[in-house]
Parts: sequence; structure tokens; C-alpha cells
Amino acid sequence: MKKTVITVLKIAVSIGLYIWIFSKIDVAHLWDILKRAELLYFVAAIAVYFIIQGLSAYRWYLLLRPLGLKVPYTKLLQFYLLGMFFNNFMPTGIGGDVFRIYYLNKQTKSLKETKSLSRSTASVFFDRDLGMSALLVMATVAAMAGQTSIRGVMLGPVFILVAVAFALANLALFYRPTYNLLHRLLVLLRMKRADERVEHLFESVNSYRGQWGLIAVTMIVSLGVQFGCSLVSMLAARAIGLETSGGWVDYLVFIPAIGLITMIPVSVNGMGWREFSFIVFFGSVGATEAQAAALAFLWLGVLVITSLPGGVIYAFEGLRSKGHLPSEEEILESVEEKDEAAVEAFEFADGAQEEQPVSTV
Repeated sequence: MKKTVITVLKIAVSIGLYIWIFSKIDVAHLWDILKRAELLYFVAAIAVYFIIQGLSAYRWYLLLRPLGLKVPYTKLLQFYLLGMFFNNFMPTGIGGDVFRIYYLNKQTKSLKETKSLSRSTASVFFDRDLGMSALLVMATVAAMAGQTSIRGVMLGPVFILVAVAFALANLALFYRPTYNLLHRLLVLLRMKRADERVEHLFESVNSYRGQWGLIAVTMIVSLGVQFGCSLVSMLAARAIGLETSGGWVDYLVFIPAIGLITMIPVSVNGMGWREFSFIVFFGSVGATEAQAAALAFLWLGVLVITSLPGGVIYAFEGLRSKGHLPSEEEILESVEEKDEAAVEAFEFADGAQEEQPVSTV
């Protein structure tokens, strides 16, 4: 019942935002901008996003090494593309990250790996964690260097505050004294369920402590991913002839900012919320409302097109194994009953799913 109410509210928010957006925009003018978009730039944006997907899968591949999970890169790329497809097309309440965990767990269990679900969850969680770190680093540096502001609000200090909060949250997971403090606080507040989930997640990601070389390499890859997302948006802007007052800096700051905003689960997969954010941010640097909305729809087009290979993979796998889309119950049933830590880690990941962001983390 609760999930149904939340879903209805999200649908209402998306519809309300779209009504507001199209009441502000000349739809005929928006359609004219999209029709006149240069195909070459749009195709280039799609190609760059495919490269981003490959880099993201490679980052995940590197993160599996300390966990002892030996899975070929090509297989992980398939799982990543499947996750993208599930995020954008499939009628399920489970996010793409959880399907990545599910398929990785199935793969590693077939290799006779023990406690594979806990390790699979840890790898996906840390993959996202590094992506978020890179997003905040790039956006903060670019915002401070360019003195970027929106409606009089300097974005550099805002990103710094978010980065500090994110760093403190990470201390609770990677630094034992801080974790112990959080543990005592949750016990004091009688939040037993939350305390158990944090404990299991702390144990799962503990394999990455001290892996500074690996963290440095994957952080570089993550920065490449974030830079690529900004490049995709810039190419889409070029396709419609949009020039912003701040040039490159605007994309390096605004795309991560919009990515963070669209992670707030107030609408269905960010629908309406994403376009609204593009209008607010890019409208502050010279874009008309129609141009900003066109840029948002072109971004969505790139996202949809690059998600299609995951559907092809899923269809092929289904034909080969006579499989079907696993339900939440089926996924949970795949967990060994005695692996309580794995169950808790999975439930944490399931409950922490984010909306599809503009910037891939």
C-alpha cells in the first residue's frame, strides 16, 4: 500500500512538472529546434555515452579483484547494459543496480564462490560510491574555478557542503572509530534494523580498506566517466546550436548538479524533474526555455538509445535459457538462507535505489 501511494505521488509530480514546462514553452518552437538538430553531433554524443558505459563496466571489473570474484570483463559489460535497460524500460520496482547484483551473484555462484551476494553487493555499492566521489570532485573544482553561480547562489560552496556530508558518511563505512560512533548512536535511537544494515555493509566493503592503488585508478576512471557525461551534453548542445556564457565550465558544473538533483526520488525515473532542472540551470547562462528543454530531451534520447543493447542481451539470454524477468521474490529466494549478512546487504541495496541520474555515477 505504501509503495502504491508513493508511486502515485511520483506520477502526479511528473505530470505536474510536465504541465508546468509545456505551459512555459512554445511547443512548436521546441519541436522546430529538435527537428533542426544536427545528426552528426547527436550520433557523436551517443558514441561517447557507449564509451562511458564501457569505462563504467571496467571500473566495476577492477573493483571485483580484491573480492576474489573472477568474472570476465565482457560478462560484466553485459550485466551493466542489462542494468541500464532495466532502469529505463522494464516495469519493475527494482533498480538496475540490484539486477547487476543479482546477475553477478548468479555468475559467481556458478563458479562455486562463497558468500557471493555480499561481495556482489559490496562491489556495486563501492562502484557507485566512487562515481559519486568523482562527480563531487569534478563539480566542486569546476564551480570554484569558474566562480559559477545560479540566481545569485555560488555553487562552489554548495558542492563543498555536499562533499563534506558525503565524506562523513563514508567515514562511517570505512573508518572503524567513526563507524563505532554511528553504531552507538543507532543503538541509542533504537534503530536496530538500520544498525544491522550499516554493520553488514561495513563488513562487506572492508575488503577495500588499504587498497589505495586500486582506489586511485578507479577514481581516475570515474573522473573520465563524469567528464564524458559533460561531453555528451555539450555535443547535444552543439547539435541544437546552444552556446552558454560559461562554455565548458557550465557543463562540468551543471551536469553533475542536475545529476544530484535527479537522484532525489520525487518523480518517476526523474521524468519532469530532469527537464525542469535543465531549464533552471541552463536558463541561467543564456539558454531559452525551449533550448534547455530540447537539450534535456536530447539527453534522454541518448540514454534511451544506449540502453537498447541491454534489451537485446536480455532477449537473447531469455531465448537461450527460456528465462524471464526475475521478480523481487525470486531474487530474494536466490540467497542462501544461512547467509544473513548477504540478505541484509541486498535489502540495503534494494532500499537505497536512486532515480536514473543525468550524470552516470
